[in-house]
Amino acid sequence: MFKGKIKMKKTYKYLGFHFIGFLLSTNTAIGQDFFFGNNKPIAEAGKDIKTLSGEIIFLDGSRSFVGDGSKIKYHWNFSPGLVLKNDNDFSSEISIETYGGEYIKSVQTNKQVLKVKVHDNDPGTKLEVVLKVKDRIGFEDKDTLLVEYIAPKTQKKATSEMSISPPLTSLDVSFDPVGDKTNLDGIFIQGFSNKSIRDIDTQIINSIIMDQIKSIGFQFDVFLDTDIQGKQKPEGYKNECNSDLCIAKNAIALNARYFLAWNFAQSADNLSLRVFESVDQETLIKEVNIIGPYVQMNQSGVYGLDKDLRSSVSKLMGTNNFKKEISLVDRLIMKNESLISYGKYPLILGAAYLFIDKVFVSEESDPDPEMPPGFPHDN
Repeated sequence: MFKGKIKMKKTYKYLGFHFIGFLLSTNTAIGQDFFFGNNKPIAEAGKDIKTLSGEIIFLDGSRSFVGDGSKIKYHWNFSPGLVLKNDNDFSSEISIETYGGEYIKSVQTNKQVLKVKVHDNDPGTKLEVVLKVKDRIGFEDKDTLLVEYIAPKTQKKATSEMSISPPLTSLDVSFDPVGDKTNLDGIFIQGFSNKSIRDIDTQIINSIIMDQIKSIGFQFDVFLDTDIQGKQKPEGYKNECNSDLCIAKNAIALNARYFLAWNFAQSADNLSLRVFESVDQETLIKEVNIIGPYVQMNQSGVYGLDKDLRSSVSKLMGTNNFKKEISLVDRLIMKNESLISYGKYPLILGAAYLFIDKVFVSEESDPDPEMPPGFPHDN
């Protein structure tokens, strides 16, 4: 009996040594994860960006994190020719590097979101932006996004038959739905003035809306409030609006045919997005509501609204008013975005193909092989 117990103890001891040997023989990274947890930094640069030359973009690294509790320093690296030094003021950031003093090579900052004005490049140009984050031990991670330049929509040229109106002021604005619209083009985006969210969050929401309009195939000229900050504003333009009428006047002052207004409800956790023609702001084209936006922002920051904002913009722009502004294929994708995201179309198309192939396409029978002369041979 004792002999059996001693033998079992030796067996457990033997297995224990082998288990410890296995742990020690694994590579250093796995060993660190096992004993100390995975504290390595994770870089998240965000989605690829489509932009026009000279526009402002927002680089968001807020989803990056470091598990050891150290403060994150975001190190953004730009491809040559993307960011001109004279177009941007990074004097308040930790450090900057340049390519020969003309173009920005990198910016190191403590800010989660970096505002950048891109330089002029030809449509179709794709340039990389690399985000690096490092913890205090020295481990680092990096992530890359692409900035793609797109072509602006061709402006309609004035002819002798078209009457060009002088710049409109807030008193000149007419909202006659049958008025002259030939000199209006593009879409203006503005949210109601809201002191409960940061200005940078307002700009990011506008930027997401603009990016989605372009991503789904529209080639509208898109006007944002940030585009005219620091520039001479048109007469009648107001920086802060709390009504659709005010935003409509701003849109007309910028010669935008449509405007997309948005605001957070005061008495409920709700975000409303609406689209109108700027000369007819009393006739709503379409409205979409996002339920629980503050909850999402508290959990994931303003980018927690990204998915719902993009879905809402697709619904707004999917109306008949914008049919001529987008191709049939893009409209089909936009109308059935939810089905495509769940992978249903491949299944439906595959099933349809098999059905058509089975029912309507007859199988060709293999022809009989050609017999040699005199076959079968006579006995």
